[in-house]
Amino acid sequence: MLLSSYTLLGLIIGSFLNVCIYRIPLRKSIVFPRSSCTRCGTQIPFYDNIPVLSWILLRGKCRFCKTPISFQYPFVELLTGAAFLVCGLQWNFAPPTYVNTLFLSVTIILIFTDFHHRILPNVLTLPGTLAGILLSPFQDPTVYMDGLSVRIAGLFEYQTAQTVLPWAGSISGAAIGGGILLVVGLGYQKLRKRQGLGMGDIKMMAMVGAFLGWRLTFFTIFTGSCLGLLAGIYLIVFHKQNLQAKLPFGVFLGIGSALALFYGLPFLTWYLPS
Repeated sequence: MLLSSYTLLGLIIGSFLNVCIYRIPLRKSIVFPRSSCTRCGTQIPFYDNIPVLSWILLRGKCRFCKTPISFQYPFVELLTGAAFLVCGLQWNFAPPTYVNTLFLSVTIILIFTDFHHRILPNVLTLPGTLAGILLSPFQDPTVYMDGLSVRIAGLFEYQTAQTVLPWAGSISGAAIGGGILLVVGLGYQKLRKRQGLGMGDIKMMAMVGAFLGWRLTFFTIFTGSCLGLLAGIYLIVFHKQNLQAKLPFGVFLGIGSALALFYGLPFLTWYLPS
């Protein structure tokens, strides 16, 4: 019952994330006014704002002007609901459940704003970094290990070192996450005489490091880079893009951070056995 309610809450939060994705890049309030059709401007009644269900019943069109409603809206709602569901299952409603649903919710907004607008807003990344540090005592302590510690299927635990203080683990993760991309970006700019990474990517990785610690930050950057490389190859081969094509790196970092959250420590335990 609790898991179902939490998943439903995730669907509702997903509807709010859609508002953030649309309004934050436009520097509009995410609270007022009420949601309205972007084409005809008619306010959307509450019964047309039911997550996923309303989109299905309306057949993906505005009730008033029949303008198509992007599939992104139910997709974000379903994605957020799935994030809440998986966090509830993974941490059984212990404090890390709520810390990581917050982290994933902010990450979802960043992924879609970067995809559409090529921006990672400071209003998300900077408070997100602070939140990661302040909430670190409530995070899963395994992310801040000196070594590696992971409980597999709740049956046995693999551990190589003692836990560090969560504050220290979070702050070092933020510093290393942002610092790595800053160094890479400056090096690329010096060599190629043009900007390769934006400050938004650097601030986003500081946030990721604050929530996930430095080891999972490395995993995020590696995974995000691999995904970006694959996307680049796809664009070159199938869409005749050149090597100068700009990719929304925040999208790949966001996906990489989600993979790191759930699979990073088991992967590192397997890859770096004692």
